[in-house]
Amino acid sequence: MPRIGRGSSYVNVFFVCGAPKSGTTWLQRVLDAHPEVCCSGEGHFISRFSIPAAKVVNDYNVALSVEARQVYEGRPYYDGVDQAEFDEIVRAFVLRRLGARADGQTRWIGDKTPSYTRYLGVLHRLFPAAKIIHIVRDPRDVAVSSMGHNRRAGFAEAFEPGADQNRQVIAQAVKLWLEAVTAVDAFARSHPSLVHEVIYRDLHANPIGEAERLFGFLGAPTDRVLMAQIAAATSFEALSGRPPGDEDPSSFLRKGVVGDWKARLDAEAAAHISESCGEWMERKRFAA
Repeated sequence: MPRIGRGSSYVNVFFVCGAPKSGTTWLQRVLDAHPEVCCSGEGHFISRFSIPAAKVVNDYNVALSVEARQVYEGRPYYDGVDQAEFDEIVRAFVLRRLGARADGQTRWIGDKTPSYTRYLGVLHRLFPAAKIIHIVRDPRDVAVSSMGHNRRAGFAEAFEPGADQNRQVIAQAVKLWLEAVTAVDAFARSHPSLVHEVIYRDLHANPIGEAERLFGFLGAPTDRVLMAQIAAATSFEALSGRPPGDEDPSSFLRKGVVGDWKARLDAEAAAHISESCGEWMERKRFAA
């Protein structure tokens, strides 16, 4: 795994991803609760840094080429920036940002950005041994969480069954969920040892056991007392101050339950999601 030197200790790099409203923030907090793991968010290192920076570098290369022809008779003092040099620049930036919160105990360091599902190939090129942690939630609950998120942002009709806005939110949630699970599946088939999948339902039902699997995948200590402490510190009640099921529509941590779709989705919406995502729902064991 890529390592950042910090005196006599080192930290290993990982990235956390998943469809929006799948529990990536909760997973980030679980990871960050381990004394030897630092997981920040959301760096958006590819979409907001690497891709825009690539345009700058391409423009720079074009300008160098023009000057080489017009001033230096095709023999410039500087060659253009190639892919390897550009990757080195991006890699240094990402490592510096990842290390910003690390302390002397930190051995594993990562960033949670849901949209990394779109850029797994780029991340792998930059960090060939970096591990990928992917969280998957029932797409019907993802849709309901997306509805709540949009309502909190001021779009009241997002939570009204049958309303145009409600249908748009659900359609977008389904699209992003399918894109995420198919992209990670394709990457995992090529790099099975680098990918760990967390099922939201399982993390909710067995937080200690899932934490043990999660940190075991990274190679971090997994003693039972520590896992229990992390599970307690990152429970819905500890994070929100409310018991699961006590809904606060204005909070990012809205309700903290599994299967809320049964009470929130109308039959047409539930059927649409099951039809669109049925094959992948079966693979992930999301019962109807």
